[in-house]
Amino acid sequence: MMLYYIHGYQSEPNSIKGILFKEKLNATPIKYRDCKPEELVISKAVKKIMEQIQKDNNVVLIGSSLGGLLAVKTAMESKNVKQLILLNPAIIPLSVDITKIQGIPLRILQEMQDEQLFREKILCETFLILGTRDDVVPNEWGIEFAKKTRSNNTVFT
Repeated sequence: MMLYYIHGYQSEPNSIKGILFKEKLNATPIKYRDCKPEELVISKAVKKIMEQIQKDNNVVLIGSSLGGLLAVKTAMESKNVKQLILLNPAIIPLSVDITKIQGIPLRILQEMQDEQLFREKILCETFLILGTRDDVVPNEWGIEFAKKTRSNNTVFT
């Protein structure tokens, strides 16, 4: 089993969280962009993640915030992903008015708010961890995502 960490929007692979996961869990931090956060293209980020995990057939992805969204999108495309650990995933429900979200360009928000994420079932085991004091990603987003995917294998923590 190979463990990978996918960081959030304003973060980097070797952030404090990335270093902690590397030191304590031997997780490999994934670098999914070579640009400023506001220049990110979600589909290109997923492609970079897929390239980094393609040789492992027993992948566990830990995704934090935007990294949680990227982890889910990767799991939907790769049979190599066997388990997801989502930390306050930035998976935006279709009912949310993204024009009111500050700090991320609308173009990126439009790509993040993906109907597929609420329509298709995640086939791998999924752990959803929601913080009680996250002021960026509302808990309701993660709960709605878990309910809509009708996943029988999602564990709420």
